[in-house]
Amino acid sequence: MNHLNEALAPIVEKIKKFRSLYEQNEMAVRDQIVNPILRNLEWNPKNPEGVRPNVSTEEGVPDYSLIKNGKKILFVEAKKLGVDIEQREVIRQLAKYSFGEGTKYGVLTNGAVWVLIRSFEEGTTVTERIVWKTDLENEELPAVLRKITTISKTNIEHIENLVKKVQILDEIWQSLLDEPEEMIKGLMPVVKSIISQGYPDYQFEDTEIEDLLKERVKEIISGPSGEGTSSETSIESIPWRGGGSPRKMKLKGEVFELRNSFEILVNTANWLIKNNKLKLSDCPVGVGRGKRNLINKEPKHKYGDDFRAPKKLSNELWIETHNSTAGCINDTKRLLEKFGVSSDILTIE
Repeated sequence: MNHLNEALAPIVEKIKKFRSLYEQNEMAVRDQIVNPILRNLEWNPKNPEGVRPNVSTEEGVPDYSLIKNGKKILFVEAKKLGVDIEQREVIRQLAKYSFGEGTKYGVLTNGAVWVLIRSFEEGTTVTERIVWKTDLENEELPAVLRKITTISKTNIEHIENLVKKVQILDEIWQSLLDEPEEMIKGLMPVVKSIISQGYPDYQFEDTEIEDLLKERVKEIISGPSGEGTSSETSIESIPWRGGGSPRKMKLKGEVFELRNSFEILVNTANWLIKNNKLKLSDCPVGVGRGKRNLINKEPKHKYGDDFRAPKKLSNELWIETHNSTAGCINDTKRLLEKFGVSSDILTIE
């Protein structure tokens, strides 16, 4: 497994060079892409003690059955490069294999993209059971390794813990993306220290440093030329600068008195319910590019973690309100936009 990082680079080059072949030929994907990766994850495709191809199950014939200590522990299903492996039908097929044989997880791949799914999770659709997704062509190598090594032969018995660690790191990063002002606050003392030690003859106002950090953090979040943003996250994150806590909010002419910042979210969600925008069938409702739920039928996030500050809405749904004032405002704006309502109708005083 130590050589996996070295093996991935030539595999990615092979995908780019012979893309048309892999888009038409599933066996080529298996033999020339999937097998080398499995081998570097300590699953030798030529050793039937650990890997058995095309073994029948009650639900069908998965491409690979991975075995450890004589027990089936993971199924891997490979598709042609052109196949969207996040389609419901494709995920459902693998979930049937895994659930039918009592394995907790399964892996889907088209060679370039790899997805780990849970075979079953109460209260979720098949697409919501995606645990992680990694793209060999478009992700940095450390991110790919962090995810894909969770299914190595050595790690597979500790997969629950490793998966949780991946999710925690992703959620921490997402929280920074959702509230970049927290990132800026953390960087401010670092930059000021560098200036005082390295450039003592120059004086900078805090606003000069803050403006620079805002520009650079925005570039990190948006990516080159604004790529990677979506309509859901295109709303500018704004810090609350009103002094103290907000006392009043308006939604399209309706006025709400506020005692706590979380009421901004609760009032907005109830307003959407009253206007037939937010329904039970819309759940779970996520925000930003992260994995956390904002609204759900039960107070739980995607991976089963409890909401930290749940509040019940007028139609018995639950909303997560654990956030700063600025975070509540930004989540509220995203929530409105998600349901086709301009966030401009919201004013906070």
